[in-house]
Formats: sequence, C-alpha cells, structure tokens
Amino acid sequence: MRPRVDLVQAALAATAGYPPAAVAAILERPLVILSAPRSGSTLLFDLLKRLPGLWTIGGESHAIFNAFPGLRAENAAFDSGSLGAGHADPVTCERMRACFLFLLRDHTGVRYLDREPAARPRRVLLVEKTPRNALNVPFLLRVFADARFLYLHREPRGAVASLIEAWHVGLETGRFSTFPDLPGWDRRTWCFLLPPGWRALRGRPLAEIAAFQWRAANEAVLRSLAALPPARWMAMRYEALVRDPAAELRRVAAFLGIDGADLPSPPVPLPLSPTALSPPDPGKWRRHADALGPLLPALEAVAARIDEACRRCS
Repeated sequence: MRPRVDLVQAALAATAGYPPAAVAAILERPLVILSAPRSGSTLLFDLLKRLPGLWTIGGESHAIFNAFPGLRAENAAFDSGSLGAGHADPVTCERMRACFLFLLRDHTGVRYLDREPAARPRRVLLVEKTPRNALNVPFLLRVFADARFLYLHREPRGAVASLIEAWHVGLETGRFSTFPDLPGWDRRTWCFLLPPGWRALRGRPLAEIAAFQWRAANEAVLRSLAALPPARWMAMRYEALVRDPAAELRRVAAFLGIDGADLPSPPVPLPLSPTALSPPDPGKWRRHADALGPLLPALEAVAARIDEACRRCS
C-alpha cells in the first residue's frame, strides 16, 4: 500500500518531532460519528466542531483517506467501500494518525501545530466524521484502538427520501459522486457509500438503491457496535437533534466526560447543512411515498432493531 506523496509526506515532515506513540497519545480516545448517509451527520459535526475543547481536521477526512489509494475500496475488484482490520497495517495506521495531527485544529480554526509547543495540549478530543465510517469500524479500531462512537440514526422514510433526491442531483451534476468510474455500474456515477452487494442494484430504481444504502449502513453499524462495550458508544436520533440541539449536545458532553454547563448555545434557527438540498420538512418524504411504500416493511424492521440496540445501550 503506497500512499500519495503530497499530504502524507507533508504530514510526516510536520510531525517529525513526535514519535508515533506520542501522536497516538495526543489523539487518544477520539469520538467517531457513525451514520447512514443523509441522516444529519454533517449538521451534528458542524455543531460539535464549534464547541470549546473539541478538535477536528476542519471537515470530513476524505483528503486523508484519498491520500492512501489502497483505501479507496475493499479490493481491486471494487466489491465494496468497506475497510476491515486487514487494511490497517502498522505503517498505514501511523501515517494516517500523522495526517490527522497535521490537519488538527481547535474550535476557532487554529491548527494544533501552529501553536507554540508549550501551548499544545498533550491530549486532544478529536471528533471525526466521514460518511463511509459506517462501513469501516473494524479499520478505525486499528487506527484508533480506543475510539468512542456516536451513532446518529434517522427514521427511514426521511433518510431514504433524502437519498433519492440526492442521487437525482448526483446523476445530473456529479455532486455526491464517490465512484465516478465504478466498474460494471450502469449509471453515470455511484453516489455516497458503497456497501457489499451493490452489483445487485444494477438496473434497479433509485428508491431501491437508496433503501439498500440506508439499510446496509445501519446494519453494519449495529454489527460493529454489538461487539463493543456499551460504554464505548452512545446513540442519538436525528429528530431529537433537530428538536432540541442544546439538550443533545449536553448528552454528548456527558458521554465524553466534559463539563456541559457552559456549552455555547446552538444557533437559532439551526443553520441549513451545507449538504442539504432544501429546508427541513418532516413531510418531504411524501413526495416519494409511492416508491417507498413497498420498501417500508424491510426498512421498518431495521429501524426496530436500531431502537432495540439503542435502548440496551442507554
């Protein structure tokens, strides 16, 4: 696995004063957001990265993953976008952590490495959010062995309807495209994450593709979280986040063990997510009611499993 020179070599040069073990210690116990696409993770991430004491790389970690061509997909056959523990060899893990430290910044946007050495915390609380994380938990647990997880889930009708609309935009404009050259795919591009079994969707309606992605992402998250102690993860409903963001952010603070009493209030009204296609509306899914109808029993069965798993965790 040979990472690209630019970002990786810049990160290695900039962090040369830190042994790999020191980099891992600085990034100890990060918070990784897991969710199916179009479930509100961008909104949640944007709210969290404003909070004092939390650190991010400024946005999603596409640039870091893209710096390692061998991490683009599961294998050369593009069977999926899933990454397992076998993808996370020691050199890759060390170099990825160096990239995170290189790009790391606080809630004001000041980079960690731009601070005077004496002003750099020995440990930061990194928040990581990338949509394909839902498929990559075994890999992430090799990069960040002590990671904690925040599982954001959304009721299926709204999430899948949003995916359908985003797929339409992606096919027309290229926005949301993740695999523009996916071998064997029968459309202009593939949008969002690429779960195992995607080839069965060739020629199928967009509603079925969107439902498949929502179901596969949530099922992958449930499998991964079931193998972790309950203390390692928390769950959040998208609907609760939109209804009372301040209360949900306090819950995150409590989970992370930080003082939530003085958290800044979320903006009112909540800003429109950069990835949103239109203002939120609980009834938007009805535009796709006919297409969603036959798919709802399977989706609701997964939603029931999500609710049960989250009840056990709470």
